[in-house]
Amino acid sequence: MMGLRHLFAGIGAGLACLLSAPVAGAQQSPMGVSVMKPGETNVSQSMKLGLNKSTVIELERPVADVVITNPAIADAVVQTSRRLIFRGIEVGETNAFLFDRQGNPLLNLEIIVDADTASLEKLISRYVPDSRVSVESVGGNIVVSGNVDNLMQSDQVIRLIKAYSGLEDEVEPVNMLSVAAKDQVMLEVRVVEMQRNVVKQLGINLSGVTNFGELASQSLQQLVSAAGEPLFFDEDAGVNTTGQGTALEAIRPDTPFSKNFGFSSANGYNVAGNSLGGLSTEFGYTNYNDGRLQSSAGAAIDALERIGIVRTLAEPNISAISGESAKFLAGGEFPVPVGQDNNGRISIEFKQYGVGLAFTPVVLSEGRISLKVSTEVSELTNQGAFQGQSVAGVDDQGNIITAQTLTIPALTVRRAESTVELPSGGSMMLAGLIQSRSRQSLDQLPGLKKLPVLGALFQSRDFINEETELVVIITPYLVDPTQKGRLRTPADGYANAADPKTIFFGKLNAVYGKGGKGLSADNYNAPVGFIEE
Repeated sequence: MMGLRHLFAGIGAGLACLLSAPVAGAQQSPMGVSVMKPGETNVSQSMKLGLNKSTVIELERPVADVVITNPAIADAVVQTSRRLIFRGIEVGETNAFLFDRQGNPLLNLEIIVDADTASLEKLISRYVPDSRVSVESVGGNIVVSGNVDNLMQSDQVIRLIKAYSGLEDEVEPVNMLSVAAKDQVMLEVRVVEMQRNVVKQLGINLSGVTNFGELASQSLQQLVSAAGEPLFFDEDAGVNTTGQGTALEAIRPDTPFSKNFGFSSANGYNVAGNSLGGLSTEFGYTNYNDGRLQSSAGAAIDALERIGIVRTLAEPNISAISGESAKFLAGGEFPVPVGQDNNGRISIEFKQYGVGLAFTPVVLSEGRISLKVSTEVSELTNQGAFQGQSVAGVDDQGNIITAQTLTIPALTVRRAESTVELPSGGSMMLAGLIQSRSRQSLDQLPGLKKLPVLGALFQSRDFINEETELVVIITPYLVDPTQKGRLRTPADGYANAADPKTIFFGKLNAVYGKGGKGLSADNYNAPVGFIEE
């Protein structure tokens, strides 16, 4: 460098000047030696150089010597004795000393070499005209500051800086931007569910018994006289005599017995499991002959038609700032076993249920809010519950242990998760469900079911239809804090009624504040407030 060549040529003259005459702005020691520190003289100046760019410096007096502390960061070209050109080579800081022919300091330069951001600011102002942004380079990093109208503009500025500077994905500019849009979001969620159940049961059971009366069969029997003398029977009586008349064989009726025939049908309810009630009718007849049951017949009819409607409504509301998550739960927790040690002790965890809401808002602008929403409505049910049993076992010491039986309820869950964009005050149906299920069974007697009209007497019908419609609607709002007096609660204007009002008039509560204004000297009415003793 030319500055280094002049350094050795004029070092003797420079030392002589330093020792013979005081330096302007330098510190004079008692020994007559002056020290010129960087940036502390009256000829010190700061200069910022763009990377790979140059700056021309014009001097009033001719320069004789140029000293640069770190030529790898910036160098100088002496074009004439009064004109120098400094060029930024690498990002960093250095300084330069310029002396005249008498060794007096002409200039003390504090040089900062950084990326030139002027063209980058022009690029940002062209593509994001509504932004008020300034960009500077500090230590090789890009620092952006100023104000933008929304988060979308902030993202556009950062992407322009990355594209211009060639920064890698893992290197982020220092973002000092302020977003002018509101960043407090309140989310209102409405979960509405309607369930309609229809149950129809018609069962017919028949029964009947008929007796054929008392009948006696004929059989050959032996007859013997008691006195040993022959017994005589005529042929009409059907008696066969022996030749000697001491023994007889005759056909006589046996002991009477009855003959009967009975039938019955028992049709069940396979869908519901059993009869759910309704109308039950039984009718029949019984025939007696001489005081004895001759025949009977009967029929039992069960008929039911049940219609039920279930309405579920949940409206959770929650607020959060832009970019932060918020959770809400109104319900409870129930224990769930997760393990068992060798001594039979069971470890449990608690499972949440109820009305839950979680969301993460990102305010893109006044008219755009990005929402990541998860909402859930769950309740305990016995359908699908786990029925535990007692189990015997042996621990590590050989002792017999028995685990206790457990019954873990199941959950009926309606859950929706999604990411959407909405304006403030705009609504959207996040989820919807229309579900219809029907089950039907017929219990019939083979053969008889095909009889026209009469076949209906030998069958039972069980029919269940379940219809469900679910809607989840979300509405975000950009909100600001307000005064406490402008907020209302469900307890505003409520007070317990006095004992005489409750006993004689059946009043449970008394309104003591009009329009939720609370207590004042005008509407104060005991027995509310504090009692001092």
